[in-house]
Amino acid sequence: MSLNAILNSGVSGMLAHQTALNVTSTNIANVQTEGYARKTVQYSSIFVNDIGTGVEVSEVRRITDEFISKELRLATAGSEQYKAMSEIYGQLQSLLGDPAANNSLTGKLDSLNSAFAALTVDPTMSVSRTAALNEITNFGIETNRLLSQIQDLRKEADTHVAEEIAVVNAAILRLHDLNLEIKSASQSNKPVADLLDQRDQALTEISKVMDIKTYPMSDGAIAVITDAGQQLLDFQPRQLVYSPAASVTSETIFSQITLNVYDTVNKTVAPTGLALDPELQSGSLRGWLDMRNTELPNLAAQIGSLSAEVAAQFNAVHNDNITVPPPAAMTGRNTGVVAADAHGFSGQASFYSFDANNDVVTSYTVDFDNPGTATMADVMAEVNGALGAGTLSLANGVLTMSAQGGATGVGIAQEAGSPSDRGGRGFSHFFGMNDLITTRINTTYDTGLMATDAHGFTGTTTLEFRGPNGEEPVSMTLDFGAIGGTMADVVNEINSNLGGYTTASLDANGALIFSDGPGFSDYSVNVLADATDRGATGMSFSDMFGIGLKYPGDAGFDFSVDSAIAANPQLLAMAKINPTGTPAVTNADNRGALAFQDLATARFAFGSIGGLTGSTVSLGDYAAQILAKSGLDAARADSLQSDRAALSGEFQNRLQEVSGVNMDEELANLIVYQNAYNASARIITTAREMYDVLINLV
Repeated sequence: MSLNAILNSGVSGMLAHQTALNVTSTNIANVQTEGYARKTVQYSSIFVNDIGTGVEVSEVRRITDEFISKELRLATAGSEQYKAMSEIYGQLQSLLGDPAANNSLTGKLDSLNSAFAALTVDPTMSVSRTAALNEITNFGIETNRLLSQIQDLRKEADTHVAEEIAVVNAAILRLHDLNLEIKSASQSNKPVADLLDQRDQALTEISKVMDIKTYPMSDGAIAVITDAGQQLLDFQPRQLVYSPAASVTSETIFSQITLNVYDTVNKTVAPTGLALDPELQSGSLRGWLDMRNTELPNLAAQIGSLSAEVAAQFNAVHNDNITVPPPAAMTGRNTGVVAADAHGFSGQASFYSFDANNDVVTSYTVDFDNPGTATMADVMAEVNGALGAGTLSLANGVLTMSAQGGATGVGIAQEAGSPSDRGGRGFSHFFGMNDLITTRINTTYDTGLMATDAHGFTGTTTLEFRGPNGEEPVSMTLDFGAIGGTMADVVNEINSNLGGYTTASLDANGALIFSDGPGFSDYSVNVLADATDRGATGMSFSDMFGIGLKYPGDAGFDFSVDSAIAANPQLLAMAKINPTGTPAVTNADNRGALAFQDLATARFAFGSIGGLTGSTVSLGDYAAQILAKSGLDAARADSLQSDRAALSGEFQNRLQEVSGVNMDEELANLIVYQNAYNASARIITTAREMYDVLINLV
């Protein structure tokens, strides 16, 4: 070997070991840097004519494990999903409060029941009446508060969705730029380890938001896809487009997140129509979407179902009772019923008029099973013939009963042996003649209509079959002018259009039931537009049958005492009619109060709704079930978050073992490289001395 070769070997060694020292120093400096993967130097010998002439650094290698990194990203997505859900659930539990507390939903209901129980002692006490009405108001304030704040939480989740999308979009563009830099560096044989660190950090950001996978492309670039296979990055970046809702109510239809190709030159997106919402399986974005689209609406539906049943049962009792003195007139609510309709009742109801002494002037019992009494017009004709013309009138779907012919009061009572019934309600209750509680929407959709009854609607309504993530596989326009005239025709028309996804039917009480097909259990029928009217009453198809996103959740809004009763607590009906009594109604009668008291322990059938399994329980027990389920859901989210976080931590530790900086190892390497550097320097010194000797010999 020539002296030049020896000198070159020493120089190459110094340069190579200097690079190694730089890499080791960088490792030590980044020992606490999150996402930093340690680097090692790979040496290779330099040969000239098969003779070794030195050493060079062939590669600064980044130490990592792609399999562990992949599993870490998926585990991180799972942890962040339940972390997001737990955040909303935590706020929700604070809103619901302690179930045992007086100010909770169950506590408000207990106070309501206790207030009415107090009326059984002395129903004439004005203070007790006012207290009972106040507890109805307090219960309504609580349901209104909870439902309003549930919508606020949905808005908060929607805001998080928009924020997370901004994070993902920025990270995708950064990944695209890094891909280009890595390809360029690889082609120029420049080190890319630091660029790979930056790329992994961008992937980590995305993996917190959504579940992703990567696969290699040419020259070190990578492609990114969702776990379900939607492309986020290949040779072109994609961008997520979403428009958050300006405000949120139970009827808000959120836009879907769409995946679009991004033009990096013009900075524009080309819409593809690909919806990302249904494809996301984990990540914080999945958590926010699940809370916004499913969990919070489910809770609202449960509270609405409770509110509707409380209102319906208290109204049922109040309609069976009578005010003392009897009212001069009673006005019901819009039922959509017209005079030509079949009355739809079975059993019997008695109609009374009273004088100023609260004695019965005239009474008449309608036998709805009498074949000669077929329509509402027939019912009104019979009652008006007995109690006086104009006693019963029906206009715009609202039934009115007023005292005629010198009578001062009116009343309606069920016949004990054969009570009237339509859709599970007595005559007075069905028409809302003496309702105690009013709500924003109807509390029951048991119309009492049968398949052979006339539907009575005009106009059109647009129905859609909507999924929890904005899926809309099918929609239809129901044109009542283009179909037959019966409810059977309505059901058949719906099924001919939606039958592949859901099946409509009328149950025994006249409610329109939708039974979803396999794979569509989380879907629901929604109304996009409704320009229908039943018999010019102003009652639409969706309002009559409770079809749409606001049913039944909004039953808890505007839950309040009837305005007339609130203004005059003496109108609270506490008595029962005694047809043979003189007087027929008295203030001291506490039978009505006892009926209210019985509501505390009576059991009612609740259907499955919002993930809560159907059951026959008391109102208080149903309220407790709502709070218990919400608590269990919150605990489940916390538990799953802890489990996923532990799994993520395990993968993080394993990755750290592979790619993390070990100070002891790096310090040892530092000594090795220093010694090697010094040795290379010694070679140069020796070569110089040999040159000196050679020169002196000349």
